[in-house]
Amino acid sequence: MGQGRALLIAGALASGSAGAAEADRLVELINAYRSGPQTCEGRQIGPVGPLAPQAVLARAENPGRTDGLDAALKRAGYSAAQLQWIVVSGPANATGAMALLTQRYCRPLLSAQFADIGISRAGDTWRIVLARPLLSRDLGDWRTAGREILQLTNAARAQPRTCGEHRFRAAAPLQWNDKLAAAAVAHSRDMATHNDLSHKGSDGRTVGDRAVREGYSWNRIGENIATGQGSPGEVVASWLASPHHCSNIMEPAFAEMGVAYVANPKSDTVIYWTQVFGRTGR
Repeated sequence: MGQGRALLIAGALASGSAGAAEADRLVELINAYRSGPQTCEGRQIGPVGPLAPQAVLARAENPGRTDGLDAALKRAGYSAAQLQWIVVSGPANATGAMALLTQRYCRPLLSAQFADIGISRAGDTWRIVLARPLLSRDLGDWRTAGREILQLTNAARAQPRTCGEHRFRAAAPLQWNDKLAAAAVAHSRDMATHNDLSHKGSDGRTVGDRAVREGYSWNRIGENIATGQGSPGEVVASWLASPHHCSNIMEPAFAEMGVAYVANPKSDTVIYWTQVFGRTGR
């Protein structure tokens, strides 16, 4: 079990449809904040990867003690490597809650140790659970996970979607590209080896450089990265809950993609994901 601590204890919370919409908005605001960099407690932190919304975290009730939440989540099928509980009261909406959270809890909000989030609301009380799951035992190799992410990405593109302030129409499905996948593998391996989540590689190269190195002559290029998520579903959920990453997924100008993960048990967050988008020609 990680270093998570209960910051404030509150009763069990429930949320209606309006509360759920505001909770979703708060997740989006937190992910935009994590896309940083931000100044927290006098020092610059981030950017860090997006958090995946998890219903099991949002539904978790106050167990009455700090170790009880971990046990309750395990009974619900969620095994956490890191876990933290935050409760704030007073804000009437997600914007107000975000202002209070950044003022009081910038450090956990910007921690790369967390990959998942659950938020629930009762009146003016907000409960946020931050967590990082243990890796799924049936994750499969990166190619298997990559094909699943392709399906999930195309399912997302198949319907209109709002990413932050931007509305997207449904977009054509992406095709798998082995050269973009090779660029994704290389960058995930680099991040896992150097324990660093960044679009810039340890050699200073960016996604465009990496794609060219693999023989991909691109006209449009883009990249999503993440760390800590234990399954394809979780990592796609994290990208869709983050305005910038969501916009990459919905961008109609992209025609192909490749994606891969690399795990390194010696790194802080164990697993690193890279999704590369592209289009060749004019």
